[in-house]
Amino acid sequence: MKKNLFSVLILLLLATLHAIGQETVVSGTVTSSEDGLVLPGVSVQIKSSGQGTQTNAEGKFTLRVKANDVLVFSYLGYVSQELAINNQTNINVSLKQDNKALNEVVVTALGVKQNKRSLGYSVQEITSQDITSTNQANPLNALKGKVVGVQITGSGGAAGAGTRVQVRGINSLSPSADNQPLFVIDGIPVSNATDNFGADNFQTPNRIADINPDDIESMTILKGPAASVLYGLRAANGAVVITTKSGKSGRTEVSYRTSYSFDDVANTPPIQTRYGNGNNGALASNVNTWGPPIAPGTAVYNPYDLYFKTGHQLQNSVTLSGGNDKANYYTSFSNFDQTGVTPNSEYGRTSVKMAGTYRASDKLKFDASANYVNSGGTNPRTGISSGAIFYLMRHTNTVNPADYLNPDGSQKVYNAAIDNPFYFSENSFLTDKVNRIIGNTGVDYSPNNWLNFNYKVGVDHYTDFRKSYNEVGLLISRLGSMSEQRIGYSEINSNFLARATKQINEDFSATFLLGHSYTAIKRSSLSTNGSQAVVPGLESINNYVVYTTASANPQRNIIGVFGDLKLAYKNQLFLDLTARNDWSSTLPRDNRSFFYPSASLAYIFTDALNLSKESFLSFGKLRASYAEVGKDADPYQIGVYYSTLQAFSGVSGINRNITFGSETLRPERTKGLEFGTELRFFKDKITLDANYAITNSVDQIVPVPVSYASGFDLFVTNAGEIRNNSLEFLLTANIISNKDFKWNLNANWSQTKGRVLSMPEGVNEITFNPESPWNKQIIKRGGRPGDWYGWPYRRVTDDPTGVNNGKLLIGNDGFPIVPQPLSENYLIGNAFPDWIGGLGSSFSYKNFDFSFQFNFRKGGFVNDISKWQRYITGIGAETELRNAVVVFNGVRNVGTPTAPQYVVNETPVTIDQNFYNNAFQYRLAPENNGFQDGSWIRLQNISLGYRLPKSLLPNSSFVKSASLSVTANNLWVTTPFVGFDPESSTYGAASNAVGYVGTGIPTTRNIYLGLNVTF
Repeated sequence: MKKNLFSVLILLLLATLHAIGQETVVSGTVTSSEDGLVLPGVSVQIKSSGQGTQTNAEGKFTLRVKANDVLVFSYLGYVSQELAINNQTNINVSLKQDNKALNEVVVTALGVKQNKRSLGYSVQEITSQDITSTNQANPLNALKGKVVGVQITGSGGAAGAGTRVQVRGINSLSPSADNQPLFVIDGIPVSNATDNFGADNFQTPNRIADINPDDIESMTILKGPAASVLYGLRAANGAVVITTKSGKSGRTEVSYRTSYSFDDVANTPPIQTRYGNGNNGALASNVNTWGPPIAPGTAVYNPYDLYFKTGHQLQNSVTLSGGNDKANYYTSFSNFDQTGVTPNSEYGRTSVKMAGTYRASDKLKFDASANYVNSGGTNPRTGISSGAIFYLMRHTNTVNPADYLNPDGSQKVYNAAIDNPFYFSENSFLTDKVNRIIGNTGVDYSPNNWLNFNYKVGVDHYTDFRKSYNEVGLLISRLGSMSEQRIGYSEINSNFLARATKQINEDFSATFLLGHSYTAIKRSSLSTNGSQAVVPGLESINNYVVYTTASANPQRNIIGVFGDLKLAYKNQLFLDLTARNDWSSTLPRDNRSFFYPSASLAYIFTDALNLSKESFLSFGKLRASYAEVGKDADPYQIGVYYSTLQAFSGVSGINRNITFGSETLRPERTKGLEFGTELRFFKDKITLDANYAITNSVDQIVPVPVSYASGFDLFVTNAGEIRNNSLEFLLTANIISNKDFKWNLNANWSQTKGRVLSMPEGVNEITFNPESPWNKQIIKRGGRPGDWYGWPYRRVTDDPTGVNNGKLLIGNDGFPIVPQPLSENYLIGNAFPDWIGGLGSSFSYKNFDFSFQFNFRKGGFVNDISKWQRYITGIGAETELRNAVVVFNGVRNVGTPTAPQYVVNETPVTIDQNFYNNAFQYRLAPENNGFQDGSWIRLQNISLGYRLPKSLLPNSSFVKSASLSVTANNLWVTTPFVGFDPESSTYGAASNAVGYVGTGIPTTRNIYLGLNVTF
C-alpha cells in the first residue's frame, strides 16, 4: 500500500513539474480604472525574463508564458501592477492613474506624448486650470509670469488688443521678420498673425485670440531648436503646442462657465493743476497750459479721468462631452463681449467647436475636429502724431473735453490745433469682422502592437474684412477718407507619421518615427482707399471722389521629410536623434532644399547611481542637446518683381518694385546648444529646473540699402549673425498636501542677452521704426537687438581717475550740453529687460481655493513718446516746476577742448517754457524725452474661489459641482516709470520694435465675478 502511494506521489510531482515547465498562451485586455477606456501601448512583461509585448489599439494583448510566471503591466501615467498567471489563460487588468506620473507626461512636437524624464531639452506645460483661472479672453495673456524664458507683451488695453510672444530673444535682423513661435493646435500648425492696418496704429488682435480658452486642455512651450526641429523651418523661433479637450467614455458631462468684469485704466500720467491756458505766463486760448496760475473757483479737469471709463467683459461658455468604448465627443459654444475703456471701443467673439473620436476596430481609429469663430470689433485710431490718446494728452486742464458737441452735432473745439479726443474716437476708427474655420481629421492604424501609422490633414481658413473711417473735418483728413481691406488666409497642412516601438531586450528599447509633411499657405489682400467725401457722415466706400486700389496674393509651399530615433537604456539614459529636410517655394530653385539635424541626451543619474532612495535628492537628471533649424524667406524676395499701375487718363502701366532680392538667396539657419538639469528634493516635493542655451542665427535674410543710382533702394540678401545666450530657472514646490489643505509654490527667473556678431557688408546699421526727433532703435555690429540710440547730455569722460569723471557737462549758458551734430547717434540703453521672472502660489483649504501670480521685470528702457508732448503743452505734472531759478549740478570747461579745465558750475538759469520746449536741451535728450526705466513688480493675477458643498446644491444627482470665484488681473503694479503702463506697445503685437510706449490705449486692470457649474 505504501509503495503504491509513493508511486502516485511521484507521478503527481512529475505531472506538476511538467505543467510548470510547459508554456501556454495568455491573453486579455487592459483598461483604465477611471473611465473604463482601453489602453493601447501598455507594456506587458514577464517579470523573470523581461520579455513581453504591448497592448494593441484595442487594449488587448497575447503572450506565451509559463504557468508560474508573473506579469508586470506598466503604462505611462498609470501605477504599475503585477499579476501571477496561476494557470489562467485570460487576464483582464484595470490600471489606476498615477497622479504623480501624469504630471510628467508632456505633449511634444507633432503632438506626440512623451515622458518628461526622457527629454533632453527644455519644455514647459501650462494646464487648462492655469489658463481658465485668469479669465483672460486671450489665452496668451494667461501665460504672463508663468513661463520661464518667454516674454509675453500685451499691445495695450483696447478691446481685443493683440499679444506678442517671444521665446529667448530676437533671431532675425530684419525689421519685418517674424520672431514669434509657431502655434500648433492638435498637431496642426495654425496662424497667429497680427495683421496691421498699413502704417496706421491700431491695437489689432493676434489670431490665437480667436481660440476659446475653455477648449484648451494644455499648452506646451517648446523653447529651443532641439524641441521644435521636427516642425521644420516655421518653428525656428520655438513652438507653442496647444492640445484641446476631448470627451471621455462612460459619462456625459455638461459644464457652464460665466464671468463678468469691471475694467479700468491702471495708470495715467500725473498732470499739473496749478497753471492754466497760455504761453510764458500770459493767458491765451491755445492748447498749452503755460499761462498764469488758475484763479480760485475755476473748474479744473483731468482729461484722462473724463475720457477713460469703466469697461466690461462678459464671457459665457457651455461644453458637452461624453462617449463610450467605441466613440467619444466634445462640443462647446462660447460667446465673449467686451466694451472698452474708451469711447467707440468694443470687441466680440463667438465660437463653436465639435470634436470626436471613433474606434472602428482594435486597429483602426478616426478622429476629427472643427472650430468656427466669428470675431471682430471697433477701436478708435491711435497714433504717434494724431490719434485719440495723442489729442487727449494735449488737452488743457481748464476746458472740459467731454463737452465736445455743438447743437448741430459738429465738433466743439477750443483750438484748431487739435481735435477733441471724444469726437475723434467716434469719427476716426477701425472696424474688423473675422470669420475663421480651423479643422482637422485623422486616421490612426496599428497593424500590430509595435507599429503605428497616423495621417492627419488640417485647414486654417479665415477672412478679415476691415474698414478704416475718417469723418470730414478731422485734422487727419479734412475732406474725409475711408479704406476697406479684405484679407484672406488659407493654410493646409498634411502630416503622415509612421512610428515603431520595440523593447530590444531587458535593458534597451527603441522608438523610430518617420514622417512627411506638406504645407500650403495662400494669402490675399485687396484694399480700396477713398478720399474727398461727397456726403459727410456716410460710411460707404462709394461716397468718395478719388480712389486708389492695391492687391497682393502671396503664396508659400513647404514640403518636409523627417525622422526621429529614440533609444532608451534601463529607463535611465535616453538618446534622441532627429533629421529633417525641407523644400521651400520662396527660395531659389538651387537652394530650396536644406537639411538640419538635432541630437539630445538625457541621463537620470539618481537612478543610475542608486541615489533616488535618498530622502534629500529623490530625482536628478542631466540633459544636453544640439540642433539646427532653417528659416526661409517671405514670398517674392528673389530677383525683380513688377506690379500693374492704376490707369491714368485711360492708360495703364507697369511699375518695377524698388526692392529686389538675390537669386542665390539661402535659408537662415539657427543653431542651438542647450544644457540643463532637473532636480527634485524631499520625495519630489520641490523641483528645480535649470537651463542654459546658446542660439546662433546665421545667414540672416535682410534688406540692404543700395545706391539710388541703381534704380533700387533695397537689396534682399544673406548676411549677418545674431547670438542669444539664455539662462533659465524654474522652481515648483508642493509644500503641503493633505486631505483639507494644499499649498503649492512656483517661481521662475530668466535672462536672455542677444548680440549682433556681424552685419551685411557695407551696412553699418539697421533702424527699427525711426521716429525723429525721438530716440531711435538701431542694430549695429557688436550691439544688441533693442539698442536705443539718441543724444544724451554730455558728461566728463576724459578724466577717468579724476573727481570730475562722469559729471554733467554744463555750457556757458548754464544748461546741460547736448552733443552736435544730431546726425551722430549715441548708445543710451536697451529696450529688452535685464531679466524677467514670476512668483506664484496656490492654496486650497476644504472648499476654498486661493491663488496669486506676480510678474517681474528688471531693467530695459522704454521710450514714452507721449512725455515730450506733456512737456510742450505744460500739462505734465513734471512741468509744475517752472519760473524757478536753479543751478544745474555739474561742471563747466573753462579751458580748451584739448586741454580741459573743469570748475563747478555756478551759473543760475530759469526753468521756463522755453527750457521745456527747447529741441536740444530737453526734447531730444533721453534723460527728459520719456526715456525711462521699464522695470516693474506686477500683481498679474489673484483669484479666490469657493466650491459649493453637495448639501447646498439644488439637486446633487443633477448638479455635480458648482463654484463661485472672484478674479483680478493686473491689479497692482509698482514701477519707476511715470506715465501709462510701460508694458503697452505703440506699434502693436506684430512689430519687432519693442519699447515704444505712450500713444496707444493703456493697459487695464480687471476684476471678474465668475460662476462655474457642471451637470
